[in-house]
Amino acid sequence: MAYRRKWSHRTPCWFSSLPITKMDTTYHLPLNVYVIVLGIGLFVFMLSLIFCCYLFRLKQQGTREQFSYNEQTCAVCLEEFRTRDELAVCPCSHAFHKKCLLKWLEIRSVCPMCNKPILRLHPDPTQGTEGPQDPEEV
Repeated sequence: MAYRRKWSHRTPCWFSSLPITKMDTTYHLPLNVYVIVLGIGLFVFMLSLIFCCYLFRLKQQGTREQFSYNEQTCAVCLEEFRTRDELAVCPCSHAFHKKCLLKWLEIRSVCPMCNKPILRLHPDPTQGTEGPQDPEEV
């Protein structure tokens, strides 16, 4: 005769004899902990703002380089570029006021910044082959 044991679906637990109590107690943190958490939050917020400003500045710098000039002032007349100024850009990517560059090229046919020669691509029939070049033709 085989002895079979019936298993229960309940698992006996060693702490089942202890009384179950609910913990309704709420713990409040001291004020200095709240101040520390707030300070850390503000610090992280300021770091993210600084990082966003840095990314915005890089984006502006990339746009400025895309238009092939980085200077804010004309190296010939030493005046700052304004929004409506007519600019001329040399093959070496240096930008100048158009009138300043034309005057410069009457004297010397090199870039005012790096002294690279600026050659005429389309000679003007009214001027000699040695004359200054129009910066728009560069």
